[in-house]
Amino acid sequence: MKPICGAHARTTGNPCQKQPLDNGRCRLHGGLSTGRPPTHGFYTKEAIANRARLRDLIKGINAMICK
Repeated sequence: MKPICGAHARTTGNPCQKQPLDNGRCRLHGGLSTGRPPTHGFYTKEAIANRARLRDLIKGINAMICK
């Protein structure tokens, strides 16, 4: 008998029929890693630092205007 993944669908309740990896699940149901998180975009150290600098500049400008 050929082993199968065995993960069940929410809607139908039928088990997945794909070949499992060593951990017993297929690559779609907990097998392979999705990889490293992206190193670009909103949450990079550089982007966070830029937003902090802009926030400080805006606070300084508002303090000068509202005197």
